[in-house]
Amino acid sequence: MIRTSSLANGMRVLTERIPHSISVSTGVWILRGARGERAESNGITHFVEHMVFKGTERRSALEISREIESVGGALNAFTGKEFTCLYGRVLSKHLPLVLDLISDIFLHAVFPEEEIEKERQVILQEINMVEDSPEEFIHELFSGSYWRGHPLGRSTLGTRESVAGFERESLTSHADLLRDPSRIILSAAGNLEHDDVVRMAEDLFVLPGPQADSPPQEKPSPHRGLELHLKALEQVHLCLGTLGYPYADERRHAYHVLNTLLGGGMSSRLFQEIRENRGLAYSVYSFQSAYYDTGLLGVYVGTSREAMLQVVQLIMEILADLKKRPISGEELRIAKEQLKGNLLLSTESSSNRMSKLAMNEVYFGKQLELEEVIENIDRVSQEDVLAISQDLFRPEVLSLTILGDVDRDSLARIHLEI
Repeated sequence: MIRTSSLANGMRVLTERIPHSISVSTGVWILRGARGERAESNGITHFVEHMVFKGTERRSALEISREIESVGGALNAFTGKEFTCLYGRVLSKHLPLVLDLISDIFLHAVFPEEEIEKERQVILQEINMVEDSPEEFIHELFSGSYWRGHPLGRSTLGTRESVAGFERESLTSHADLLRDPSRIILSAAGNLEHDDVVRMAEDLFVLPGPQADSPPQEKPSPHRGLELHLKALEQVHLCLGTLGYPYADERRHAYHVLNTLLGGGMSSRLFQEIRENRGLAYSVYSFQSAYYDTGLLGVYVGTSREAMLQVVQLIMEILADLKKRPISGEELRIAKEQLKGNLLLSTESSSNRMSKLAMNEVYFGKQLELEEVIENIDRVSQEDVLAISQDLFRPEVLSLTILGDVDRDSLARIHLEI
């Protein structure tokens, strides 16, 4: 059973009771992320997310770690483009402890100077780690190219220059901005009682009243074209993408079906043609990135330098075919069953259910019934997928980013036309 309440300060509390669960997952979702940062402060939200674990008025960093691990639980956080989350998972009886820990690190972190310097080095190493992982780095490069000049195109980690410039005052000021109760959701799922969670939240999350509204965020514009990043690598890594749909778009179910049959599994067109039939890649898949006002549908492939042009041509042929003729009834059935199966299997995790509560609230402003989602997937037709393909696979919004040791002259043979 899902229940929703609002605290006196405006903070929202969402819970789902799962009586048979032995665990509880809970998270504080802050509706500010990297997208709300200025260029010069790129990465500051992520830096603050790291620093809240480095000690509070009541606990040292070691005590925070020991306290959660002494009950077999886990505590973590992540920074996204449009929100930041501090979350934990424990046995149900330890729910008061994990809520106390999350509220303490969120509201009472002390940002010791010596820890700031240490964490600065940790984040710089994190940036290095991403750049040393081509399959991960190519996504950063592609986003930076496609959303050029917009916050969505910047890394949540920031740059070496921005990270090097953050001082304690700027970090604590930004932490204060994150504590606006009107932009905070407490989500919890597991063997719990809603009224107990609300009562604990009232006691623990003592926050000021709502702050002034943030200025409206500009919708990004896609940038078409081809961008090469030369690097001495064994493989060439490709990201080819097109403009997608916002998270809550009414066409999302057909969009998810299209992504699934394009590159969402081993039976997908990309996997079958590029890996199974041709043996040109080990890793090949499609992916979606969705935001409140826009989205992205992309394809990733890691291949050899010699096969690069052939792989790009195969991707373009697959997109063109999806645009020209309806998919088969069997292909549609498999994609639907894969989507529904993944959705139902995700409900076995209290963490997934906690996240879904928050995401539904963020992007829909309400909770979506599982049965309704499944019914909407079932309604997707071959004509719906064809219409989505024709809308998305347009040359004017296609972009390709390449990372690897590539001869520049070969790029002249790539044509992003469908």
